[in-house]
Formats: sequence, structure tokens, C-alpha cells
Amino acid sequence: MKNSLVMVVGGVGLALVGMAGCAGAGASVRTGSEELRGSAMVRGGEARPLVTGPIRLLHANTDGRLTPKFSRVWVRGGAGDCRQGTPLDWNGSSAVQVEKDEMVCVETARSARVSWHALTAPVASSSLVRQVSLR
Repeated sequence: MKNSLVMVVGGVGLALVGMAGCAGAGASVRTGSEELRGSAMVRGGEARPLVTGPIRLLHANTDGRLTPKFSRVWVRGGAGDCRQGTPLDWNGSSAVQVEKDEMVCVETARSARVSWHALTAPVASSSLVRQVSLR
């Protein structure tokens, strides 16, 4: 019994070492975009964060045929306030790019779950000049 337990534990250890070898530095480097999906529970009349950039938001859906209102917030020092967002003219069905230091917030008339689908985006070079509207 003791020998078989040692063999099982040893076998599991070897399997974990083998798996770690597969997840080496070459395997952890990601090229291209990754698909992400998520959801947020939103209380009626309350603006909640949905995603932060850099990300390409492909679409968002709400429960119960509600029409959500989206806004874009500039994130300063790691904190963004959805109550201070700039309205985003987006119907939730086409793709919208969310840049670094930006966040998309959502508000619904009554409580609902908002589900979203996005692709990660690489961080843009700092040599690019962007204009941000703060209203």
C-alpha cells in the first residue's frame, strides 16, 4: 500500500513537471488577439464599468430586451468614474475600440445582466498622438 502510494504521488509529480515544461517561456509568449467574454450585473439607473482598454469590444447583450446606454471614461491614475462618462454612440452590435487608459461603462433602465465579447489588443506605441474628449 505504501509503495503504491509513493508510485502514484511520484507519477503525478512527473506529470506536473512535464506539463510545466510545455508551458515554458516560448509557450507563454502570445501573439495576436485573445478572445474574452464576461458579464456584469447592472442595477437599474446605475452606471457600471464593463471593460477597460486596450481592447476591441465586439458586442454586448442585455437580458430582457433592455436598451443599454454606454459611455466612455478616461481612467486617470487607475480610477475611473462611470458617472462622469462621455456618452458613447454604440448600439452594442458592432465593434468598438477601447484604448489604453479608457473604460466603457454601461447603464440600464432596470436591473439586468450585460454580457460582452471582446478581443485583446496590444498596447499602442507611446509615439502615437491621440486626442481624448473629456466633454
